[in-house]
Order: sequence, then C-alpha cells, then structure tokens
Amino acid sequence: MLKSFTCLMIFLCISAPSFAALNESTKPSQVVVYLDQNLPYSGFNSHKKAQGLYADFWLSWSLTTGIAVKMEPYLQEDLYTSLVDNRPALYSGLQASNRALKRLNKTPLLNLKTDFYHFSPISQKLSHALTDHADVILVGGLFPQAQKLPLFVDKTHLIYKEYPGVLELLIDLYQDEIDAVVIFNFGLENKGLLDSILSSFLQKKSANDGDNQLFAYLPVEQQTLVKWLQWGNQFEQLNTQMRTAFANINNPWWGASAAMARNLLLISGLFLIFILIGRSKRKKDRQFKDVLDSSPYPLAIFALDGNTIFYLNDEVKSLFPFKKKKNKFIFEEAENQLLLSRFINKASHQTVIDNGLVRLLVDDTFHDIEIFAKRIHYKRKTAWLCHLKDVTALLSAERKLTEERELLRKVLDSIPEQISFKSPKGTIVGCNTAWAEVNNTTVAHATGRSVADMMAVPAIKKQKQQEAAVWTGETYNSQEWIQQKKSADLSLVNVTKVPLYNDKGTIFAILSIDSDITALHNLTKQLKVENIQRKETEKALSKQSVLLSTVFAASYDPIGLLDHEGRIIGANNSFAKLMNACPDDIIGKLQTELMPSDRADWAERQNKEVLASGEPIIFEELLFSGNKKTWYEVHKAPFNDEESHYQGIVIMARDITARKLTEEKLSSDASDFEQKMLNDQLTNIANRRSFDERFTMLWQEACDEQEMLSIVMCDIDYFKPYNDNYGHQMGDETLKIIALALNNAASEMGCFAARYGGEEFVVIIKGGNATKVFRAVEKLREAINKTKVEHLHSDVSRYVTMSLGLSSIFPSDLNTMKMLVAEADGALYDAKMSGRDQISVHN
Repeated sequence: MLKSFTCLMIFLCISAPSFAALNESTKPSQVVVYLDQNLPYSGFNSHKKAQGLYADFWLSWSLTTGIAVKMEPYLQEDLYTSLVDNRPALYSGLQASNRALKRLNKTPLLNLKTDFYHFSPISQKLSHALTDHADVILVGGLFPQAQKLPLFVDKTHLIYKEYPGVLELLIDLYQDEIDAVVIFNFGLENKGLLDSILSSFLQKKSANDGDNQLFAYLPVEQQTLVKWLQWGNQFEQLNTQMRTAFANINNPWWGASAAMARNLLLISGLFLIFILIGRSKRKKDRQFKDVLDSSPYPLAIFALDGNTIFYLNDEVKSLFPFKKKKNKFIFEEAENQLLLSRFINKASHQTVIDNGLVRLLVDDTFHDIEIFAKRIHYKRKTAWLCHLKDVTALLSAERKLTEERELLRKVLDSIPEQISFKSPKGTIVGCNTAWAEVNNTTVAHATGRSVADMMAVPAIKKQKQQEAAVWTGETYNSQEWIQQKKSADLSLVNVTKVPLYNDKGTIFAILSIDSDITALHNLTKQLKVENIQRKETEKALSKQSVLLSTVFAASYDPIGLLDHEGRIIGANNSFAKLMNACPDDIIGKLQTELMPSDRADWAERQNKEVLASGEPIIFEELLFSGNKKTWYEVHKAPFNDEESHYQGIVIMARDITARKLTEEKLSSDASDFEQKMLNDQLTNIANRRSFDERFTMLWQEACDEQEMLSIVMCDIDYFKPYNDNYGHQMGDETLKIIALALNNAASEMGCFAARYGGEEFVVIIKGGNATKVFRAVEKLREAINKTKVEHLHSDVSRYVTMSLGLSSIFPSDLNTMKMLVAEADGALYDAKMSGRDQISVHN
C-alpha cells in the first residue's frame, strides 16, 4: 500500500510541472493543421474541405480543447517555412522517411494497435516478416485501405488483403488462403470483441506500437503548442469519440463479398430446400403412419431380414403378442420370429411377395397366415410393407358367419309376421318366408330384386307415401284392411316401418313388419261381448252375495272363512266375538294371532290336515272366558274353487254348553267328572288340558331350579290309512293300546305323557342331560314297537310305528313354552319327512 502511494506521488510530481506551465495566456486561439492528401481515411473534397478519420480527430480535439483548428492541404512546399510563417501550425501525418519532416519534432497523437492472429505453424514465419526478413506473409483484415498504413508501406513482404466480413475472412484463414488475420484497435489498451474471440483459438502476435501512429510534426520553436496538444489528448471524451469513429470505418462482421453473398444465398437456399424436403418427408411419414394406423387391415413393416419389426398397427397387435425394444418390435413367441424370418429371407430377391403363406402360432395353435408384401423406403431404410391375413381365423369366422346367417334365416322364417328390408333404391335386401308367400315369390327370388318387379303400381305408390317420413328418421305405424292374397278375404294388418342406421348414423334401409291382427281383432270383439255378459253375471252374483251376507251376519253361530295360509277372509259377529274382536279388525289377520299360544299351534296343524286330506272334521272344544265355561261343537270343512284353484276352510261352531251341563248332571260323582276333564275319554291318559297345566308347572320349576326341560311330540305313522282300512273302531282300540304303552314307559322314567289331539301325543321330560333325554325317548319308541299292532298299510313297517320330535331347553326369560313346543313340532315334521319311525332332534 505504501509502495503504491509513493509511486502515485512521484507521478504527480513529474506530471505537475508539465501542465503547471500552461495558462490561458499561452493558449492559442487557432492552430493551422497541414494534412497530407495521401493519408488513408482522410482527404479534401472538391470544396477543399477536410474529411475522414484524421479530420474527425482534429474536429473532436478542437471541440474538446476549445482551440479552433484550420486544416490545410500539404502541397509539397517547404513545410518548415509554412509552419513558421503560419504559427501556431503543425503537420499531421503518419510516421514517414520524408526529409522535410526530419527537421521537425514529432509528437504521437493516435496509436493504431496492430495484432496478428494465426495458427501455430505460421508463428516463426510471421516473426521473420515483422523483422524485415524475406518471408512473405499474406494477412487479411476488415480495416479498409490498411495497405496504405506505414506497416505495410515500409514492409513490402507483408501483403494485406481487405475482407468485407468475418465469415469470409475466417474461411480463407482455415483454407490457408491467408496466413494470418490482422486486427487494428484504437489506443494501446483497447481490445475489441473480435480480439477476444480470435485469441481463444488462435495464437497472437503484436507489431511495434510505433508502426502505425499518427504524429504531429512541429518546429522546435513551438514547444508551447506541443504541451497544449498533449493536454488535449488526455481527455477521455476525445478517446471515446475516436474509438467510435474508428469502429465505423471497419467493415461490418456480417459483410460479405458478392461471391460470398451468392454462395451464402445458394447454401441458404439449399439448406432451406433440405429443411423443406425433410419436413415434407416427415409429413409424408406421419401421413403414411396415420394411413397405416387407421387401416382396418393388419399392416406391419419388417426389416429385409425379417428379424426386426419397425411398425405394427393395432390390427396386427390383436393377432400376435409383441414386445417393444428401443422403438422396435419382436414377437413374444420366439418361434414366430424364426418362422417369419426364414420366410422373408427366402423371398429376399423379390420386390413383391404375393399370396405368401406361413404358419405362425396364434393362441398356442398354428394358423395359416397369408402375406402380401412390397419393398418400400421407411425412415431411410429399405423394408417390407406387409399385409397379414389370418386365413385360419377368416375361414373360421366365415363358417361362423354362415351359421349365424342360417340361424337368422331360420329365426326370420319362424316368425309369422311379414318382415322385409328395403334399400333406398327400392331393392329388397332381405325378407322372410311369410313376406315372400304373401307377395307370390320366394326368399331367394325376392332378395336383390326391385319392389316394382313384384308389386302393383298403386301398392308401390302407397308404400312410397308411407316411407317418405321414415327416410327422415321417423317411425311409421298404422292398421289397414288389406287383401293379402287374391283368393283371400280382407285382413286387418298392423304395418310398422322403422329406419335402420349404419355406424356413421346414416339410414341405409327400412325394416317393414306387417302383422296380421285379424284374429286379435275378432278376439277383441268377442271379449267385448263376453265382458257385457260378465257384467250381467256379476250383477246376479252380487244379488246372491247380498243374500248370503245377510244370512251370514244374521247367524247366531260363529262362522269364519280362512284362506290356505290361515288368514281370516270372512267372519260374522259371533265369530269375531269369539275372538274378542270386531269383524272388521280381524279380516286379513292369521287365526293363530288371535288365539292363545297353547291353542294356536294345535289349530294351525289341524287346519293343514284338513286342507291336505280334503275332508271335514268335527270336534268338541271347551273354552274359558273368565269363570264361564262354554262348550262348542266345531265343524271344519275345506273349500276349493276348481277354476281359480283357490283353497280355504269354513269354520262353524255351535254352543253345546247346555247339552254338556246335562251330561255332567247325569254323573253322580263330581270327582269322576273332574277326572274326565283331565283325562282323555278314549285313551284314559292325560288330555290336552292336563298337559297344559302340568307343562306350566314344570316350566316354572325348571326355570327356578335351572334344569333342562324337554318336550317330545309323538305322532302315529300312517294312521289315516289305518282308519280307512281297519275302520274307526279298530283305530280307537289301537289308540288305547299305543296310549297305554306310551304312558307306562313314561311313568317308569318319571315322565309325563298326554294325548295332544287325534293320533298325536306329547311327553314332558324334566331334568337330565341331552344323552339321558335321548335314551329316554328311544325307550318310548321301543315301547311302541313292542306293542306289535298290525298295520299292513304302512310304508315303513307291517306294525304300527311312531315318529318322535325332541326339543330341549333351559327355561328363562329369553324363551317361551310356545317356542319349545314349536321346536319339538318342527323336529316331528323332520322325522316324518325323513322316512318316519324315527327320532328327530331339534338343533
């Protein structure tokens, strides 16, 4: 830092006296400048006005310093005398060996820095040329008239060639037309863009700084003017203006000679043509590819050897599986690739392959593939454009199409309606046999013929009127009386015409369907007559219904009607009162919904038996209403409408309480009466009422003691055939034997047995586990089998047998007695369905 400061102070001390001596009193108001008319870039015009680079320098110097400059031409007179006589005056020119200038002092004004750029082999040759050796060097540059500069005037072995632009200059340098490129710059430190570019790939050689300098020559007596000249040159503004003026003299970088311009134009044209051809070729390639992509035929482009596939459209991809490698395709089946390659190699000497046949794998089966191929140029390569036709698949499809056509023909011929297809030209495209017969022709003869050849003119005109709107997309429908055959009567025909569209949404044909609805028309008329008759019948039935309803409502005996599901479809007031409801409230409800749970299951089974057997039943039933006991004699009879197959049951009940009370009074012992109430009169074992009381008691005990309670529903197998064949008296005797055996076996095991109704019995088993309960039930069945009561009309045994259904449960608040009985009844049903004479356990 100290060293730099010291140098700066020394410079200021040296330079200060030079300019310190200058003052405004010594400043000249005008300087006469003599210019050599042979100087490059300067001269005088016809009006003797100076112009050019050096004239611009002096004008800029004048504007910068404020000293007027008068420029005069140098006419080879005594220069020294002219300068002394016209002081202050000076001569401005390049360094020269003129004798007149040797008596004068010179001061540099402008410095043209000269740099040579060349390739390495020219380095020594250029150095010799710059030191006055005999080597001749040809250099080129953009600076005009540079050959007039002292560097080239004094050194005749340096030859300068001017170039209009950089491109031509560099081309000649590359082709060794010139040895080096010379660049001139204003100022010793100035470096242009072109210098920077050339120095990056060429070697640089600089000439001496004094070779191309502009000097001011003055007599010794005018040293004060020299100082003013130096003072004016120090302004940067002057340097900037001169650099701009110097740059304007240089030929532009983009300049070119006429030949170069012509060549560039030719090259540009060729390049443009090449681009257009390339774009056109790419466009054609794209168009060609678009054509291949949109083609409905399987097309592919193969290499000449068949080992590489350049292109496949979707149709080919649907035939064979391929895999892609670097914008190329190969078969996934290596065998297909090998077979195709062999086939193409055999035809390598041909330019067209016509009807070639090769067998390739398609879905693990060999198919005959027909190949049509032609050599083309694809992406600058010769290749095969191939059309692949799967002959095997086409033959199969053709056979299938033929079968479908035949099937369609059979379907059309089986349709009684007259069907035809008509083209816009009036030609019959197709028809069925019914249409052909009506028009006195055959299907084969009618197909392809014009309607005009088969119909009369009035019929054709009528059809044209009907079809005019159909061709616009509407549907035509009408009914007409037509004489379809000459010998036939008029028929009512329903005519329907519908437009048919192709894939493009264009109507290509009309479908006509003519239906003979004469029979339907006559049937409609007949139905109208029958409808009138039906209404009359309904009026009569309505009268009968009113009479029946009156009798139905007036009856004091309960009367109810049930459908096959057990729903109440009719009831009088007495029946509704028996159900503790109003007649309107019970219609549509199940009878079991209105009965206590202990009677509902039994009533449901009884109803099913009545419907199944088709025979009525009569029984007595005791009902309790508070403390009142009422005996009813109940009649259940099935009804069946043969026409509608509607089934149901008629229930009629009669109050026989008075009769029963009379019977009770005839009994001398009240205890015997109670016993009769709890025991079945026929079998003398517990009856249904006794079962209900015992079941309720045991259920509560089991619930309190957390014991299992089991119900066994028992039914004698095929008991109705027994009654039908052996008689009801023998049936009653058999019931007594079975009841006694069942009751004895149950009593031995501490169980309770009762008659449930008809040939059904029930056993209650309290306690034990599943195994013990099942063994107990098995003993019940064995006890029945031991009775050996003959039953030759049974399908399971020659003796009376019994089917048993078992269900067990731990009573709690989550289940009910009705549930347990229903489960046992279901198990009994399963035992019957499984073959009878067995035990079925509810899961």
